[in-house]
Amino acid sequence: MFEERRLHPIALIKEIITNVRRNIVPIVVGLFSVFRAINSNGYLPNWAVYLIIAVVILLILTPAILKYITYKYTLEDQGIRIKYGLIFRKNTYIPYERIQTVQKKQWFFFIPFNVCQVLIETAGGKGKAEADLVAVPVGVVDELKDLRDGKKAAIQEVTPETEEPAVEVVEAPEKTVMLQTKQLILMAVTSGGVFGTLIIVLAFMQQFREVIPTDWMEAQAEQLWKMGIIVLIVLIVLILLVLWGISIVTTLFKYFQFKLMKYPNSLVVEKGLLERNHTTISLARIQGITIIESPLRQMLGLVAVKVITAGNSGDEKQSGDILLLPIMKKELALQTLKEMLPDYLFEMETMERAPKISLRRFLRIYLIWTIIPAVIASILFFPFGLISIILPVLAGIKAIASYRATGVFTDNHTLLVQSRPIFSKLTHIIRKERIQGLRLRQSIWMEKGKSSHLNVWLKSGSTSAEAYVRYIHQDQAIAIYNWYSPSETSN
Repeated sequence: MFEERRLHPIALIKEIITNVRRNIVPIVVGLFSVFRAINSNGYLPNWAVYLIIAVVILLILTPAILKYITYKYTLEDQGIRIKYGLIFRKNTYIPYERIQTVQKKQWFFFIPFNVCQVLIETAGGKGKAEADLVAVPVGVVDELKDLRDGKKAAIQEVTPETEEPAVEVVEAPEKTVMLQTKQLILMAVTSGGVFGTLIIVLAFMQQFREVIPTDWMEAQAEQLWKMGIIVLIVLIVLILLVLWGISIVTTLFKYFQFKLMKYPNSLVVEKGLLERNHTTISLARIQGITIIESPLRQMLGLVAVKVITAGNSGDEKQSGDILLLPIMKKELALQTLKEMLPDYLFEMETMERAPKISLRRFLRIYLIWTIIPAVIASILFFPFGLISIILPVLAGIKAIASYRATGVFTDNHTLLVQSRPIFSKLTHIIRKERIQGLRLRQSIWMEKGKSSHLNVWLKSGSTSAEAYVRYIHQDQAIAIYNWYSPSETSN
């Protein structure tokens, strides 16, 4: 029989913090609504206040306590088994060969107890980790990795009592890349995270719209309007600067002491200040590489690099995507990729660009969708509608940028697909054997102009990722199709 193991007691604190974080907005809004309604309708006894507070505390503590008491995991010979739940019992079994990545997270208050959170990710994890060991000894991570890699027999060998116990040798990485604080600040400044912070603030404020008196909101808006347009502009700029500062601090906390290490069979990413995050990426699970260049970073010669894996990233927003290099000079990033992932050798300079006739097609498709609405808006809302004339101008700039970013390249085993879907230029580097599907598309009008669209799919987390280019030459598309077709596959 295999020993059932329990979580470390600090897991209870972590679960309570998680419950509070998940429910803080509805709890605050609910309490605010209750007390506001009571104050407007009548007196509320002290015992009722204590009762409401006690109910809220119970709603937060009960799920955390029940999960901690019932949570048990077992490392068996062929897989890991996890059981928890009181009323609805959950029993999960994950074979070791299905494990894609093992991610370790270590909050600052975990360090004194030498424990960490372990996320076990598989290809069928539906966008999130299939198993979450909230607080277990740090050694469990290495044990899981060894079991996944088939080294269990070596672990279970028992040395005779007369022999001295073997000293564990920590494997040194073949190469290590670290980011300096000034690079992280540059990343935060050029990331556009201020807009994400603004969206979060607006969403948070939306939760309180129903409980804040409408008269009060209208009075404040009227007061701001009386201050004048200059004061409003200054206020907006100050708010954006504060949000920008929050974004910079958040980025520094998230990527503090970022470190990328290469081992013989894996890559390891470490980052974080309050929560130290360790992600192990098996080289055999990598499906492709994506180089990201936002317009601002492109002007500064900076890029970010992600790897697409068959497992999940531990981030529900980016299933299958793991940020390998948050920010780096383009030349240095390309050199680092060749050292870290030698199987993905490529030369950017040899990329074949879209023919010049494709520029007319990009301009046509973008301008058609903007000129007509701009003309209609200018007529219906004259003279303010004339502002919409800027739309075709922006569309023209986007068309030219998309055309310049379009390119493809193939060698014996690697495909490069480069495009600009929205703002950022994306360069996808894909191994031939990792491609899940490839499709050419061509309308009757495109056939006359000898141009074609190319779509490529590869495995990403529990779903698929798509790389595509638009309006490349028909001969380029057919050459790639023949390169990928089974008749052309080399043995």
